[in-house]
Amino acid sequence: MKTLVYSVFMFCVFSVNLFAQKRNRVKMLYKTETEFSTGSPAFDFDCKSKNRILLNSFLFNSYVTIKKGDSTYKFLKKNLYGYQTCNGQLYRFFDKKELLLLNSNEQILVYRRLGARPLSGRTNVTNYYFSVGKNGKILKLTFKNLKETFVGNKVFLGLIESGFKYNTDLAFFDEKVKKYKLNMLLEVSNDK
Repeated sequence: MKTLVYSVFMFCVFSVNLFAQKRNRVKMLYKTETEFSTGSPAFDFDCKSKNRILLNSFLFNSYVTIKKGDSTYKFLKKNLYGYQTCNGQLYRFFDKKELLLLNSNEQILVYRRLGARPLSGRTNVTNYYFSVGKNGKILKLTFKNLKETFVGNKVFLGLIESGFKYNTDLAFFDEKVKKYKLNMLLEVSNDK
C-alpha cells in the first residue's frame, strides 16, 4: 500500500513539474548582467523550436540544461544572471532561488518570490527583494536593508519612514503612475 501511495505521489509531483515547465518555457538565458542590459542573451530560442532551455527545477537541481540540436550544455545556476520566459517574464537567479523581476526600467528593482506552501491554517507569504540597478546586490526588501543601502540619503529614508508602516508595504505599486512607490520617493529625494 505504501508503494502505491508513493507512486501516485511521485506521478503527481512529476506531472505538475512538467506542466509548469511547458507553461513557463524559457526563451532567453543571460549569463551576465551585461547580456541582460544590452538585450544580447547567451541563448535565445524561438519558443516553438525544438531547441530548449531547461531550468531543472524538479528536486531543486542547481544547473540549467541547454539542448541545441544534437548538443547539450549544462551551466550552474549560481554562475548565471537570469532568464526570460516565452511570455516575457524576467527572472534572476539568487541564492538558490528564482526571483521574478517586476520592474526592469526603474532604479530600485523589485523582485518577488512566492514562499513555500504554508502550514494548514496559515496564509501564503510572498517574499520581496530589491537591488539598486541591474547589477546591484539583491537583498530582502525590508526597512533595515533599505536604511543600510541608502545610508547617505536622509531625505529618502525619512520619506520611507513616513510613507510605509510595514515591510510588506514597501512593495506598493502605483497603478496610475505604473511605478513602485519606492522609486517615486527616491526621485523626490534626489530632487531635494
